[in-house]
Amino acid sequence: MTASVIKLKLGRPYQMPKKRFDALLRQQGREADKARNAAMMHWYRWRKDHPEWTPGAPYDAPQAKIKRKPKEGAKPPKDSPIGPRLFLSRELYQAARQAAPTLAGSLASACVQDVIQRLRAKTPYNHDGEARFVWQAILGHETSVPTWRSGVIPVMRNTSSFGYCGQVTRASNDAERAAEHEAVLQFQLLSNVSGYRVRSPSVRLEVGDMSRGHRRLLRRIAAGQVRMADSSIGENKGKWFLALCYAVDPIDHGLDAERTITLLPALPEDRWPFVLRFGEDGTWKVGKAKPMVAEYQRIVARRRAIRYRYADGCGKGHGKKRWYKSLRPMGRAVKDLQDRFEKQLVADIVQYAIRQGFGKLSYREPTMPVRQNSWFEGQGKVPFGWVEFEARLKFKCEQHGIEYSKQRIGMGEWGPRKEKNAG
Repeated sequence: MTASVIKLKLGRPYQMPKKRFDALLRQQGREADKARNAAMMHWYRWRKDHPEWTPGAPYDAPQAKIKRKPKEGAKPPKDSPIGPRLFLSRELYQAARQAAPTLAGSLASACVQDVIQRLRAKTPYNHDGEARFVWQAILGHETSVPTWRSGVIPVMRNTSSFGYCGQVTRASNDAERAAEHEAVLQFQLLSNVSGYRVRSPSVRLEVGDMSRGHRRLLRRIAAGQVRMADSSIGENKGKWFLALCYAVDPIDHGLDAERTITLLPALPEDRWPFVLRFGEDGTWKVGKAKPMVAEYQRIVARRRAIRYRYADGCGKGHGKKRWYKSLRPMGRAVKDLQDRFEKQLVADIVQYAIRQGFGKLSYREPTMPVRQNSWFEGQGKVPFGWVEFEARLKFKCEQHGIEYSKQRIGMGEWGPRKEKNAG
């Protein structure tokens, strides 16, 4: 089972004006960041005060507010190397509640889980140090303590409800069409000590312009046919959006689990940026990047012209707003261009594997020297998001029932062999 996300724009709330609702979301987004930062700092101080602690060592945990009987025959849970089990579940929660008392209890618990997941994450591939995990890098002073300033509000599945009353009939005007495809979200936001009468607001979701496939998906989520997962609400360019997460079962295409296809970056002089290899001599080139290269060069030339226009000092002082205002849309255009190319590239790879019946896909992830000498840096002269591409490829393989594996490839195996001098 894989998780996917669909983005929905928040509309008008039911219990309060839209302006007041947006201000409340912005306020609680800051409270959620406070809860995460407080939990992180509490963990860091405790580990610094107890450097000798090891998993399984005795720990004086605070009393639980809800007493539950242990299950008969169940094994006692083990401590995580991050910290004692009861410390992570009780003390971090209390620290988050003290920092953000107006935040709902379920949201404070979700913020604590965000902190634990961040500590358990592995360090990036270019991390300058010996630590394998983030919590080890923090305690070893190889990196700083993470902080949150995104203002993302968790939406828990157990404390929220989603409804959709979409119809299949075609409406005559926009008002009737919006009424037929009305979606409503009710989620827990405030605690009892916040002083608000409405602690779980209800808000409309703007889904009138969505495709039929997405409407059909929303109808299945509202009916319980597709399991809704923990989601989140965030702000983007002054507007609030719901990142609705849902779990889907992988699609069974009847692929052969014994057949493997390998994906690796092509050489700089090739016409296509990626190549698929199968069997002894089977190859297939993928990645139609020529249109992206032409559009990227056009955007770069336009940005260079704008820089030249403001190169005489007009970009200083009050005039710098005009400089930023002219360049910001082009930066977004470059990012959108890369996203479209990566999505189409992943779709072409997965569709070819399905057509040929390959049940396994092995991705040879390039090392930094290979990336610096790849098609994108050599012939294309365009940036490429290797990390985002690998994440999308892995997700699509899991969604379509293709077994995914990843191995690194270096210059010695990837690059052309240099001929030795006869002398």
